[in-house]
Formats: sequence, C-alpha cells, structure tokens
Amino acid sequence: MSYIRLGFTTDLFGDTKKSMTLQQAYKQPLYIQIKQLLLRRITEGEWQEREPLPSEWDLAAQLDVSQGTVRKALTELVAEGLLYREQGRGTFVAQVSSDWGDDPLLTPGLFKDLSDDLVYEFLGISRANASEDVAAALQLRRSAPLLRVRQLWRWQGVPVAVDDALLSAEQFDGLEASWLRGSAGVYATLLRRFGVRVRMQCQQFRAVMLPREESALLGVTGMVADVPALSVLRLSVAVDGQPVEWRHRYCLSHKFAITIVK
Repeated sequence: MSYIRLGFTTDLFGDTKKSMTLQQAYKQPLYIQIKQLLLRRITEGEWQEREPLPSEWDLAAQLDVSQGTVRKALTELVAEGLLYREQGRGTFVAQVSSDWGDDPLLTPGLFKDLSDDLVYEFLGISRANASEDVAAALQLRRSAPLLRVRQLWRWQGVPVAVDDALLSAEQFDGLEASWLRGSAGVYATLLRRFGVRVRMQCQQFRAVMLPREESALLGVTGMVADVPALSVLRLSVAVDGQPVEWRHRYCLSHKFAITIVK
C-alpha cells in the first residue's frame, strides 16, 4: 500500500481508540474508502453546491488509485443524491435538499401550473421525548430526548403549512435557535453545523382534522376549521441510511394540492 493511500485511510478513520481500527478499515473495499473520503471533503465544503469535482482521472491521480475505483465511488454518491452528472461536463455537487421537499403546491387540476415559492419561517425550538413510534423510526430508545423544530410555510404571505421536525437531542447536541433563524432550514443547518447531509426516505399522507394549536398558527377559523387538512409524515436519513429526522406536516389542502412530479 502506498504512503498516500495509507495517509488518507488513517486520516479518514481517525484515532483507533475512538473509531474503527486500521485493520478494519483495510477490510473495506477500496472504492468505499474513496467514497467516504470524497464525502468528507464535500461536507467540509471543499466543493460547493453545483460546483464540479475534478475529473475522474485527476481524482485517481490525487488519491493514487485507479480511475475505475474513483468511478465506482462517484457512481454510489450519485445514486445517493450527493452528486449529479451532466453529460460531457462532469460530476457536480448536488444542492442541499429543501425542508419543504420537491413536491410543489399547485391549484388542483392544473398540473402544469407554475407554483410560487414557499417562504420558510422558523418559529422555535424546544425539547420533547420520543414516543414509541418516533423512537422506532429514528432507532432511538423510547422516551429518548428530542429536539423539536417548528416551522411555518407561507404562500404569498398566507400560512399554508406548519411543520414539526424531530431530531435526536444527543446526536445534535448544541443545535441553537440562532443557527436555524438565520438559515434556509433544518437540512441546511445540519449540513453546515454537523456535516450531516439529509435526504428524504419515505412519506405518508392522510386526511386529518387540524389540532387546535396548528389551526391557530394557520389562521383557520369558522367553517373552514371543519375542512380536513393533509397530514404528511416524513422520515429522512443521512447518506449512510441512518435515520435523522421525523417530520410531521399539516398542510391546508382545500385550495392547494401537493403535486408529485415524476
């Protein structure tokens, strides 16, 4: 094994007392080691969103590995949504996922309607304890401490949805309201402050009646209060598949439709 390869392997896995041993690291396929090294360089900001990475040949020369090994590592990062490829141009860093997601709010029946951008508003952060369902989804012990981030979404100034994002208080110890207030949302903050890039794994939809607190936040009163809202449960994970966030959204659906575009 070359000096360069030994160097990045040691740096990547750190102190053997705190992480895996070098022997364990060597048992991993080389392309996995390269993938993890590239991921670390991305999360540390060496390449910004929509910025191209060096060519496969240049990366191979830097890391003293074959071009095929680099391509295999990049292919996995593309499949996981961390990178994207443009034919004839190269491989680029993907944008951080929006807290809202990729599904716009549109007028029902108008599938080609252009949606206005939703405006994110941070309402606050508090502590809670994991219910049995949330603990199971996030792979935490029951009643584990959680951070609850509450957000409001506005369309042309009018409230249309409210979110509760639940995160492990132990994993994200030190998360501050000031970070969230001045950011683009939870996902951007987790990437910038903790090096955790989040992607949505699955969602569940159902019609519900709005709870009292959410009704007040969304300005729902009178007869409209009897109109069902759309409840959206979302589980998001880190790039390694580890559950990171349980999100519950209440979205007004008597005027809008969440539109899933393929």
